Amino acid sequence: MVTLVLLLAACSNNQTSETSDGDQGGEEEKVLQLSAPGEIPGLDPTMADNDFSFDMINQVFEGLYRLDKEGKPELALAAEEPEVSEDGRIYTFTIREDAKWSDGSAVTAGDFEYAWKKAVNPDTAAAYGPQFEEIVANASEILVGDKPVDDLGVEALDEHTLKVTLENPVPFFKELLTTAIFFPQPEDFVEKQGEAYARDSEHILFNGPFVMEDWSGTDTSWTFQKNDQYWDKQAVNVDKIEMNVVKDTSTAVNLYKKDQLDRIELTGEYVDEYKESEEYHTFLTGATSYLKMNQGKDGETTDLANLHIRKAINMALDKQKMVDTILNNGSIVVNGNVPKGLAENPETGEDFRVENGDLVEYDVEQAKDEWQQGLDELGKDKLEFTLTTSDSGTSKQFAENLKYQLESNLPGMTLNVKSVPPKASISANVNQEYELILTGWNGDYQDPLTYLNLFITDSPGNHTGYSNEEYDRLVLGAKSDLANKPQERWDALLKAERMLIEDSAVLVPLYQKGSAYLQQDYVKDLITYQVSADNYKWVDIEK
Repeated sequence: MVTLVLLLAACSNNQTSETSDGDQGGEEEKVLQLSAPGEIPGLDPTMADNDFSFDMINQVFEGLYRLDKEGKPELALAAEEPEVSEDGRIYTFTIREDAKWSDGSAVTAGDFEYAWKKAVNPDTAAAYGPQFEEIVANASEILVGDKPVDDLGVEALDEHTLKVTLENPVPFFKELLTTAIFFPQPEDFVEKQGEAYARDSEHILFNGPFVMEDWSGTDTSWTFQKNDQYWDKQAVNVDKIEMNVVKDTSTAVNLYKKDQLDRIELTGEYVDEYKESEEYHTFLTGATSYLKMNQGKDGETTDLANLHIRKAINMALDKQKMVDTILNNGSIVVNGNVPKGLAENPETGEDFRVENGDLVEYDVEQAKDEWQQGLDELGKDKLEFTLTTSDSGTSKQFAENLKYQLESNLPGMTLNVKSVPPKASISANVNQEYELILTGWNGDYQDPLTYLNLFITDSPGNHTGYSNEEYDRLVLGAKSDLANKPQERWDALLKAERMLIEDSAVLVPLYQKGSAYLQQDYVKDLITYQVSADNYKWVDIEK
């Protein structure tokens, strides 16, 4: 009850209010009220490493392209389509002359050069730096310290002209440019702020549809305010978006019923309660949820380095029961890493997930056999692990069900659940400070590579201890020498996923996330994509 009262106090009571100048005859502000799953882990586009940060970054920053309402790349800070060399490797972009940072200073080609070189600098240790690998010329060598940063294939020819040189032609290059790691950064401002940069809304400049206010880095509420310096501000319809952290569905429903939230996600019994409502909607996202298992790091291995133990955990879970009873929101069981509906075979048109099929099955008896083989090899008769998860209501329920099933189906298994705030869960994941962790991934662009390249050796998304030279060759080849060989590339990615799940059991795939939600009928054009960050640019309130 105390939490509910505090949330009610934090949320605005109305979607519209008088303008701030007190003119009673003036036009009312349009204010959208949304919930967030937790505190923002970070707002630095160069250092971000999680879906929620990317969602927030996408509202206040922008790159050369932005996804349109249909999820296709459209011109943003690029004034026009680039000149492309005959071999498809050299792009020359012209930066919009009306592109501004939120302090009124110009966004320049130099801001892109600075940001990209910072991202691949080994000293930066940017989680998404490897997105440049095998894409932008010399990035692979720079990331491992074999070439200087200044050799990166990006150059500001003048204030408004940016030249980019690729290793090979990249069919999804425009889609990549809509993601945060390719966004510009104002060098003078960033360097002046030092370690304080992007720690709060006072030490950051924005160039997107909104600016962020009232954010100290650890707040449970913050505000997106329309950016008056944004080049396309006439397309931004709302004046303000108020964000409040709401971690459980019951509180969200109460706030929604009181008109203090305009959109909420539903799970479990709330889906059945509201599925006949005209405000109820569903959407199958591209996010896949899975268990990651820490096989070890820094030369030390864990019990989860045993393949039989990992396979046993993979086979011991009735995922359908969990999806139906705990989520009940349109999510579907997934038995691979790449989601359904993401990509199609370039020759046959068959869906990637359908073509590669189920790479793991629910089989308790086989799971017990694998478990016993693993115990024998380890010389143990029981194992105890800790499962880390976020402290949202649904995640905790899911973790408790995982505990029940694994302890019931694998004799000698003890699983302790450790629920922490989302920010702490993300930190445990990226620092590989966990044994098992409930996590997942939503891709950055419409291609299997955005899921599979997380698990190449030393990838910032890996953090499992998994390393396989053949897997690395297949995945990196899809970014380089196979880029213009569609069918060979497709076959390599299919094989890589089979190696990851079927052969090595690196992950325990759980489900592809569905979204069941209530949204007020006056909310228009709040854009979410199967993959990529949410887009609030065009959202409107029409009463």
